[in-house]
Amino acid sequence: MRHARAFGSISLAAAVWLAGCSSAEQKPAPAPQPALTPPAAHGSSTATTEPQKPSVPPFHESAEAAKPFPTLMPPERYRDYPVIERAYRVAHRIPGVVAQQPCYCWCNKVGHTSLLDCFASDHGAG
Repeated sequence: MRHARAFGSISLAAAVWLAGCSSAEQKPAPAPQPALTPPAAHGSSTATTEPQKPSVPPFHESAEAAKPFPTLMPPERYRDYPVIERAYRVAHRIPGVVAQQPCYCWCNKVGHTSLLDCFASDHGAG
C-alpha cells in the first residue's frame, strides 16, 4: 500500500512539473524522421533521390519452408564469448523459429534468406 502512495505522489509531481514546463515555454514539434531504408550494398556509391518505403529483409514464412536447415556453426567455437555462444546454442535449439526471423544487417545481399543463415558462419557473431 505504501508503494502505491509513493508512486501516486511521484506521478502527481511529474504531472505538475510537466504542466509547468509546457505552459512556460512552447517548443516546436520535432521534424518528422525519414523512413528507414536498407543500406546500399558494400562498395556501392549509388545514391537514391526518392525516399524509399521501409522494408523487411527476407525470412521464411514457416519452419517447413526453411527446410533443409543450413549446417550451423558449433556453439563451442565461441566458448570465450558467452553471449555469442548462447545465441548459437539457441539457433541450434530452435532453427525453425530463427529461420522465420529477418536479419536487419541486410545480409540477404550476400545470399542469406533469414536470420538462421547468419548462424551457419561467423556472421552471427558479428
